[in-house]
Parts: sequence; C-alpha cells; structure tokens
Amino acid sequence: MKQLFLKTTLFLFALTLSNCENNDSQEQLPPITQTGANTFGAIVDGKIFVAKDKEGYYPPGGGTPKGIAVTVGNFLPQYEYFGIDAADYEDVYIYLKKFQKKLLILFKLVQQLDLV
Repeated sequence: MKQLFLKTTLFLFALTLSNCENNDSQEQLPPITQTGANTFGAIVDGKIFVAKDKEGYYPPGGGTPKGIAVTVGNFLPQYEYFGIDAADYEDVYIYLKKFQKKLLILFKLVQQLDLV
C-alpha cells in the first residue's frame, strides 16, 4: 500500500512539473536587433504587442498595409517630425513621434544676402 501511494505521489508530482509553462514576457517579444529587421514589440497593459502586417485586405492602390512604418513630415510651418507607427490591426496602434523646431536661421540669412 505504501508503494502504491509513493508511486502515485511521484507520478502526480512529475505530471505537475511537466505542465508548467514559462510565462516570461521577454521570450515572446521579437529579438533585439541592430540590423534593421523591421520588428517592433512592446508590453502594453501587461499584454504582449507585436506589430503585424494586415492580412486579407488590399487597398485600392495595391500592396498590403504594413505593421510598422517610419514617417517623416512637417507639422505646422515651424516643426518637423520623425515617427514610428506600429499596429497589429486587431486592437492596438502605437504612434511614436519626435517633434523638433526647424532651423530657420539659415533661411533668414540667405534671404538677407539676397541669394534667393
């Protein structure tokens, strides 16, 4: 009877250990690269977010909407921005923008010297 109890206990213990999952968030994020692999991942409200291309939709101009895009442009006359837009096309969209004031000094100098 003791042996049956011991075997059952060891079996249940081994079964419990084999069902453990590694819930480490860092393993589910894309690997960190410095080669321009076009990957983006973050932990948002405790959930893993990985940018993904949209599937099953083709806009009128063709192509597939990308999960990650780099944007550059002007915001108001005196500011320009550099941005990274990421989306999983399910429920999370992330927009990172860095705004900076344009350097108008060089343009004013050129105007004063009548070089334009």
